[in-house]
This record gives sequence, structure tokens and C-alpha cells, in this order.
Amino acid sequence: MEDGEMMEAMADSIAASNRSVTARSLASFAAERLREDARIASFSLGGWDTHRGQVNRMGGALRHLSSAISELRSGLGPDWDRTVVLAMTEFGRTVRQNGSAGTDHGTGSALVMAGGALNGGRVLGDWPGLGQGDLFADRDLMPTRDVRAYAAWAMAGLFGSDRAALEGQIFPGLDLGPDPGLLR
Repeated sequence: MEDGEMMEAMADSIAASNRSVTARSLASFAAERLREDARIASFSLGGWDTHRGQVNRMGGALRHLSSAISELRSGLGPDWDRTVVLAMTEFGRTVRQNGSAGTDHGTGSALVMAGGALNGGRVLGDWPGLGQGDLFADRDLMPTRDVRAYAAWAMAGLFGSDRAALEGQIFPGLDLGPDPGLLR
């Protein structure tokens, strides 16, 4: 299916079961499919574009993310032990607030990982710092690794995906770098 058709089918399925489209219902839908033939699910949760009033908005976005991860764990049951959840964005936020108490689009960001297949309980990556000279263009968190590398390492571990395919076809131009040891 094309992306638009898939989103429409998902919305129709959720509506047919008399559920509203929420973070929890999206996660429930994904868990249902992952218990069947699907091995990878992707969906988007809004609320992260915090150009203004960030303090008032972040709590809601984090609650939606927490709810989605909790629903996935519940819905997957014993399959949770072979699952990796990656919550990531295509861009970061600036380090400093703007004039409307928000942050603008930036470069570096964070990735949240969950799942029973993870070798978890730790922080991965290199912390560049927030001091003078540590920021990218004196405004953004300095990127230290391509976030796609974590998704690629998860695919390599879970599905046996070939490094050359990951770097060349699946994530063109990616340098996987060293294995961060994501999986148990």
C-alpha cells in the first residue's frame, strides 16, 4: 500500500471498532498487526512542534508517548520481549528558548528507545555539552551520530539485515559506525 492508503486503512479500522484516533489506539492497532504478519510498524504522534509555550505543551506530548509505549507493551504481550520501539524525530530543537517561550527547529536531538529486546537501562551516545563552543552554530545541540544508525542496528539485530544493504539501500548514505550493542 502507498502511505496515504495505509493511513486511511488504519483510520477506517480504528473507526470501525468505535475507537477514536489517539496515541493509545494507534499503538493498539500497531500491536494487533505486529502479532500477525507485520514485523515493523510506524506511526506519528504530534504535539512536539513547540515554537511557543513549550513548558505547557511538553507534558502532554510526553504523556501521549508514554501511553503509546505502554499500550504497545500490553498489546504485544509475550512478543514484547523481541520488540524494539524507537521514538525519534527528523529534526531537533534549539537549545535556547525563543521570545515566545518555545524553541525553534534545530539540528541535534534525542532518541527514546523501549522494548524487551533492548539491552537497556543506559544512555547511549556522546554528550557534546551545552557550554560556549559546544553548540552547533551557537544555537543547536551538536549532532554526534546519525539517528538512523540506531534504527539500522536494531534492524541488523532483529532481522539479520546486511550492513551493506542498511547503509546503501535502506538508509542511503548512512555510516553505521560502531555497534552500540542495543540488543540483549
